[in-house]
Amino acid sequence: MRGYGLQLRKKPAATRPTLPPPAPGFGADDDEDDVERDIARQAAVNRGKKEIEAMQKKALEEDSSIFDYDGAYDKFKVETVRPLMQDREERKSKYIHTLMEKAKEREREHEIIYERKLLKERSKDDHLYAGKEKFVTSAYKKKLAEDERWKEEERLRIQREEKEDVTKKNDMSDFYFNLNKNVAFGARGSEYRKASRLDTAAECPANERSVEREDVQQSKEHISPSASAFEEEREIASGRQSIPNAPEPMLEPAALGTASAPEKAKTEQAASQGQQTGERYKRSEDAVAAAKERYLARKRVRQE
Repeated sequence: MRGYGLQLRKKPAATRPTLPPPAPGFGADDDEDDVERDIARQAAVNRGKKEIEAMQKKALEEDSSIFDYDGAYDKFKVETVRPLMQDREERKSKYIHTLMEKAKEREREHEIIYERKLLKERSKDDHLYAGKEKFVTSAYKKKLAEDERWKEEERLRIQREEKEDVTKKNDMSDFYFNLNKNVAFGARGSEYRKASRLDTAAECPANERSVEREDVQQSKEHISPSASAFEEEREIASGRQSIPNAPEPMLEPAALGTASAPEKAKTEQAASQGQQTGERYKRSEDAVAAAKERYLARKRVRQE
């Protein structure tokens, strides 16, 4: 700590003068001391080496590859680089595969455009070679067939994409049409549906099936009005398709009395078939009329 006030200068401490080196021939004791000092230092070094060797021997007994520094470094680098190389190879293969497919499509499109251009140029010179034979190789025929097949595939693909494009749809009919196929909404497998349909057809008559169909339609009303309307239209269309042809006119009793026995039997059979057909026709008409009434009633409710 520095003080304040009068500061007296201190005298420097006296230093001991260094002794001159001894003259040659008179420093035997110093040489002996140096030798002993060297011996002690060498003994300490040897003792440290023995301890190090003992530690190394013990470590090698525990793990023989403990001093394999190059192997450990290589293993570390491989574990670090391998995931990067694998990831890079996978991305590279996927990316190149997509690029090659697009390149093939563009090449095929260019070939088709070039063929059309040649066809237009050749059509201008057809009058010069009229009446002469034309030869086409099998390879060229094969190429033309492949081009036609590719055009057809592209046309179908474009149609499928346009059909599945949700931006061009104005209603949700496809959604409600595929709703029964959605497992999340309680749909089952195709085999279960087929078996249940066969069992229901075998056990229930036509009128019970129509009642069940009405119950199903009423249970679906809470989904959406458009869905119920869509189902009603399908039911009406199916009812129209199931309407049989008009029954044949029945013969008069006078004609039956004058006919022979085989003809009477045939006439009675035809009359019974006509009566059954008329009953089925009447039931189909009633079902269609009931479906129309339900559809119109729901339509009026929606409009209100």
